[in-house]
Amino acid sequence: MQAVVKEGERPIATNDSVLKVTLLGTGIPNPDINAFGTSTLIEAGSQRVMIDCGRGTVIRMAQMGFPLGYIDTVILSHYHSDHYSGLFDLLMTGTIQQPFSHRGGPLHVFGPPGVDDIAEGAWLATRPDREIRVADSEIDPEHMRIIPHVYTEEGVVFERDGLKIIAIDVDHGEFIKPAYAFRVEYAGHVFVHSHDTRYNENLIEQAQGADVFVHEVAAAKPSTLANYPRVKVAIDHHASPTDVGRVFAQTKPKLAMLTHVVLLPPDPMPISEVTSGIAAEYGGTVLVAEDLMSIEIGRNISVIPYHHGGRGHSIIDRSYTET
Repeated sequence: MQAVVKEGERPIATNDSVLKVTLLGTGIPNPDINAFGTSTLIEAGSQRVMIDCGRGTVIRMAQMGFPLGYIDTVILSHYHSDHYSGLFDLLMTGTIQQPFSHRGGPLHVFGPPGVDDIAEGAWLATRPDREIRVADSEIDPEHMRIIPHVYTEEGVVFERDGLKIIAIDVDHGEFIKPAYAFRVEYAGHVFVHSHDTRYNENLIEQAQGADVFVHEVAAAKPSTLANYPRVKVAIDHHASPTDVGRVFAQTKPKLAMLTHVVLLPPDPMPISEVTSGIAAEYGGTVLVAEDLMSIEIGRNISVIPYHHGGRGHSIIDRSYTET
């Protein structure tokens, strides 16, 4: 059954007509201090939703000035670890009643079949921490609970106060099913994130009209593939630079961006060769995403790197918490 949040439930506060996207994490499973696990924060009017919650998400939120309680809704694309391993940190640390945290309720997690297992396992795994904090009268135990919402097919999975998030079925490999991309719509603006996928016609069809289209990419040198055969397993689950160029050429977004760039060691392909491969198929501008980069989609599209104004929100000082 499709899990859909309806218009008008749990309103928060009114904002403007800008669709704001913060790329908290743009990395892959390889530990990298500069590229944490995939995590994307959507802000649209009164709504705040996180899509995927990879390694280090809570650190990236803190860097941006977001308290962990700023988010109570997470939507998962699929179940590779780099897309949800940060969920448990967000769940536990988010219950602490201090300004950097203070969620004030359970964490709602939307995902394909399997999200019930995550909720059940999280309740068991967090019990030692929960029992200590409850004994100390520090938290409400229910705030350390995941409320699972299962969606079983592509379509609208979240719709509230003008924000609509649509799951798109993609091809991430034979044994990684289901896997989804997402189309985010708000106030006439459209943001599309491929998440993990090979070249996919369904995604191309549903990404039409995007203001910003963020797509993953993977590549390896022939010598790497020859010397390290298991690298091919990873590469085969993703889109090549030529594939990504074809996708952008057929969707024609106002802004094309790369994320989840799979360039595996020990001799990774230079990013310049990746962009050259894309340019062979697509003549438009392509940006390479970085962690903590903000995208504001309104009358124009602004891309704000972390070190040039994309930080310092001081949300921790705001009275945002629901009672």
